[in-house]
Amino acid sequence: MPSVRLTATLFLALLFAGSPVLAADKSITPEGKPAPSQPHAKPGSKAAQEAEEAAKTPYANAKDILSSSETVAGEKIAFPRENPSVKAEVVLLEPGEKTAWHQHHTPIFAYVLEGEVTVIYEEVGKKVYREGDAFLEAMRVTHRGENTGEGPARILSVFMLGDDNKPTVLEDAPGANKDRVE
Repeated sequence: MPSVRLTATLFLALLFAGSPVLAADKSITPEGKPAPSQPHAKPGSKAAQEAEEAAKTPYANAKDILSSSETVAGEKIAFPRENPSVKAEVVLLEPGEKTAWHQHHTPIFAYVLEGEVTVIYEEVGKKVYREGDAFLEAMRVTHRGENTGEGPARILSVFMLGDDNKPTVLEDAPGANKDRVE
């Protein structure tokens, strides 16, 4: 049986295979090999041919939306070692609606299907995501999202679960006394 890391890597390689990258760590390829030192090599050169060969996929029409080894908070992605599973859901936020403060503790791929969402990250700041944006959400950084658009916001969330992690872990708001005794 293949290892969890290999299974997760193959899943992500298939999920993210395609054409030009919008947000990427271009130093490593999906196969874990160093990226070509000349990503824009002269047409017809060996480097250009190798880059073209590496970019081929089994899909006639595919568009990369994300390729990264870090979350939006700069955390390195670490896949679960035990009990691997994948959970996908579409999160719907009405205009002005906010999520609770939370963390994920597991890698999560997010893709904004519709609308605009502003996420506030503890000690990182805020980021605005709009329709068509894809990102690897923070795992161990407390954050909260808010629909800051004029219409509904829909976000496809794909969680790489395992190690008995839950997809979402509720947290106190930043600055709250997290060491209080009740």
